Amino acid sequence: MTGCGQSTHAQGEGAPARAVRVVEVSVLDSAREVRVSGITRAGRRATLAFLVSGTLIERPVELGQTVAAGELIGRLSSPELRPAVASAEARVRELETRLQQLGRDLERAEDLHGRGLISQEDMERVRTDRDATLALRDLAVASLSEARNRLDEATLRAPFDATVDEAFFEIGEFVGAGQPVVRLSGAGDLEVELEIPESLIDRFAPGQAVTLSLFFLGSREVRGYVDHVGDAGGGPGGLFPVQIRLADEPGLRPGLTVELVLPVETGTGMAVPLGAVLDPGTGRPRVFRVTDGRVDPVFVSVGKLFGDLVAVDGPLAPGDEVVVTGLSSLTPGQRVEVLR
Repeated sequence: MTGCGQSTHAQGEGAPARAVRVVEVSVLDSAREVRVSGITRAGRRATLAFLVSGTLIERPVELGQTVAAGELIGRLSSPELRPAVASAEARVRELETRLQQLGRDLERAEDLHGRGLISQEDMERVRTDRDATLALRDLAVASLSEARNRLDEATLRAPFDATVDEAFFEIGEFVGAGQPVVRLSGAGDLEVELEIPESLIDRFAPGQAVTLSLFFLGSREVRGYVDHVGDAGGGPGGLFPVQIRLADEPGLRPGLTVELVLPVETGTGMAVPLGAVLDPGTGRPRVFRVTDGRVDPVFVSVGKLFGDLVAVDGPLAPGDEVVVTGLSSLTPGQRVEVLR
């Protein structure tokens, strides 16, 4: 057993050193750059799905194929849909025929009543029968419309001119209602969505012009404008989505990597990688500094994010080595071996 007065330092004398990786505390430059990147995509996109279930019997499009608005994308075979339409059509025809007969009956009843040969009650009975049948006919027409709509839902058509990006089902496979069948990218405008740190989101507003570069194409510049700025960043320290509409320029297509460079005035101070900061829920963030083969916690105040670095303020000095792996299992005074 360990005596009550034995220090943590003494307890760690015989324990093996823990292997850790470290980085040096850096000095924030007076000016830095934050680079954010994204992938170009079509401004209009759609993932098509059937609203009914069935077996895919037609899918005349393939990956990479261009389609025009209204062109057939896929069709299902669903055994109950066509019989339902046929039954509804037969019911409408039956009631239309009956209505025609009741119309003639009502004309005769009104004529006979005018000549005093039948009572008012007999005439109204015929009229009531005609009106009830008219209501049934209207209900049957609505049912027929619903049945036809359900049959139409077994057919997918392109909502706009587009290119087929992906097809999820082959002919003969069963498709459940709501399951994606084909994904389309519309022709025309391109856009890119960038994830912006909260410290920089105020720089963006709808309609603002921006210049981006094509990272893998010699950093060629492309123009665009801010189309939408997201209102939520997914929690404290989160990234905010900014949607940028790209100008129509030669060579642009979906799938290209674009980059936006944002100059940042940071002032003076120190910074460490975000992974070097531990906050175990006490509200007192800390880093573990390595000195003479041992670690000790140093409490810091955390500032803004700058890429993968975070500004810190505390009793640190540039060049101090802080741990970036396995922080949660370290204890004050623990022996460590720095992996180089």
